[in-house]
Amino acid sequence: MLISVDNAVDEMILAKDISNNSGVILLRKGAHLKKNYIENLKEKGIKTIYIKDESLQDNNIQKIVKEKTRKEALNIVEETIRRLPFSQDKNIKQITYVVEKIVDELLDGEDIFMNLLDIKAVDDYTFDHCVDVCVLSIILGKNLNYSRDELVELGKGAILHDIGKILVPQEILKKPDKLTYGEFQEMKNHTVYGYKILQKVPEMSENSISISLFHHERYDGKGYPNGLKGENIPEYSRIVSVADVYNALTSERVYRKKGKNQEVIEYLTTMKESQFDSHIVDVFIEKIAMYSLNRNVVLNTGVKGVVVDINKNFPLRPVVEVRYDESGQKLLRPYHLNLLENNSILIDDTLN
Repeated sequence: MLISVDNAVDEMILAKDISNNSGVILLRKGAHLKKNYIENLKEKGIKTIYIKDESLQDNNIQKIVKEKTRKEALNIVEETIRRLPFSQDKNIKQITYVVEKIVDELLDGEDIFMNLLDIKAVDDYTFDHCVDVCVLSIILGKNLNYSRDELVELGKGAILHDIGKILVPQEILKKPDKLTYGEFQEMKNHTVYGYKILQKVPEMSENSISISLFHHERYDGKGYPNGLKGENIPEYSRIVSVADVYNALTSERVYRKKGKNQEVIEYLTTMKESQFDSHIVDVFIEKIAMYSLNRNVVLNTGVKGVVVDINKNFPLRPVVEVRYDESGQKLLRPYHLNLLENNSILIDDTLN
């Protein structure tokens, strides 16, 4: 189970290694937490940890990409985004290297979509978000039958899609209140800023570069900066648009709490053909945003259980083995509940 370090207590048992941004392991899986361990983790900026939970066991704790690769990508993205706009050195070989590494790890995985809900922002939002959007976009591209070269091209554009934000004033980026009209116009300029920055990078193709410019265009033509409509928006940008919005809405921000998976999926579904390409949303929901096997869930009735089967054509309506009643008492006889046959019962939340 994934918990905040602030909620950790003595004698909790780690279910997964804890490592820092450089990949150095701080505590091994199976370690019993102590007060001084917890304080040390807080000092090192560790926000969340996996612990063993006898009530709802995580039977399949794993990452979509290796933790070492993800942290390496975070460091490279942060360095590149901070340096590139202001440096004469436009070399992005490190970006190419880490995107290829992510692509190869995803291509090697058999069920790469099964743990999507484990992708969460735990570091600086902008850089973490860029890596997450890259991973989601590559998974989407894979399910759209892209070649490896196309996936790398897509991934390079996706991981740098928000680079233009480095030129937007920090007080606008991190403002906790609603932006004024002028501030919002400046925020929208990050698409143009990013495009101009990446145009100077020899290793970036126009397909990759255009993602930074067009990822806020809308399928109905009401997006920015150019008001492109439908398939006039490059497909790479249509892919990144879905990944970008999903990750943004399921991440904690200074101005709002993260949304629940079910709520965000409902939003994506509602906005098909207006904000998003309908086909890309359908693939995203079917192949990526589904509730995976062994996912711990809370139903809107208050009971808790584990996903034990997926209804193929209705991935958001799985079969749940209910293990705990509304009061949190463990059931002596767990039972199966097919959400496809119980339309009034919904998954209200997920438990990592």
